[in-house]
Amino acid sequence: MTPVLVLGASGFVGRRLVAALAAEPDFRPIALARRPSPGAAPGVETRQADATDPAALAQALQGVAMAVNCIAGGEDAMVGATRHLCDAAPAAGVRRLVHLSSMAVYGPATGTVDETRPMDPSLGAYARAKVEGERIVAAAAAAGTVEAVILRPGCVHGAGSPQWTERMGRLLRQHRLGDLGAAGDGTCNLTYVDDLIAAIVAGLRRERAAGEAYNVSDPEPQSWNAYLLGLGRAIGAVPVTRISPRWLKIETKLIAPAVTVAQRAASRLGPAIRLPACVPPSLARTFAQEIVLDHRRASAELGFRRTPPETALAAAAAWLRTRA
Repeated sequence: MTPVLVLGASGFVGRRLVAALAAEPDFRPIALARRPSPGAAPGVETRQADATDPAALAQALQGVAMAVNCIAGGEDAMVGATRHLCDAAPAAGVRRLVHLSSMAVYGPATGTVDETRPMDPSLGAYARAKVEGERIVAAAAAAGTVEAVILRPGCVHGAGSPQWTERMGRLLRQHRLGDLGAAGDGTCNLTYVDDLIAAIVAGLRRERAAGEAYNVSDPEPQSWNAYLLGLGRAIGAVPVTRISPRWLKIETKLIAPAVTVAQRAASRLGPAIRLPACVPPSLARTFAQEIVLDHRRASAELGFRRTPPETALAAAAAWLRTRA
């Protein structure tokens, strides 16, 4: 079995990936996390290291043939971990890297966007980190030090998704999200987490994927209004509220900054404090952005099976109903 190190194994995608790889006959996952995780898959080897520490990461890579970079966090952490991974991979004998990027690398682009669209880091720290991470990975691949596959998912949702399922569910239940009118007519480029996991596994397996970048998203995206209405009804947050432009402005201009300040203060007191969800300006921009990720290259070259959208929504809603 091929040993695969999963960086960011304690995160939403990382946990699901480790469990999926453990069920595969060809792979032996190794979970890398900064600290022990209570949700670790049973029987899976765990290595503890800070991926932003180059020496610790180099040690963790020993005996590994492939790696998947699921690191999340701040800009410095994501960029630093990616750079250290690419620097240490050749000496450790890592031959293939699957790197999780994001549709955020396309910036404020509109229309149908394929993988040849130039990257644009202008949407903030997260986009900058993802663009810089891709540049680091692409440089390593061009130098021939590692085979690299870059995946650019949309909004990753499903059971356990903190951003695109849990946060959306909380706001719908509070009737602070719903039918946004013209402000929600942007394209909802969802990526179901199980589909992203299938794409990662395909990226580890398929020889022709080396050196390529792939959009990973639902082939037939709806509007954000359609998604929010469907999710709201599925979790019983009815009637789904019509959100006025005035209220959306209050959310983004008043509530979101106040919550951000409170989050910074709470972070110094410990992780147990649960603060209200909010609608920051970046989320409002996403709701309005009319961008469609072109999925055809991933479909043709990775060939992973996608989950029907109604099945994915039902699974996400079922999980949310357990978190009332």
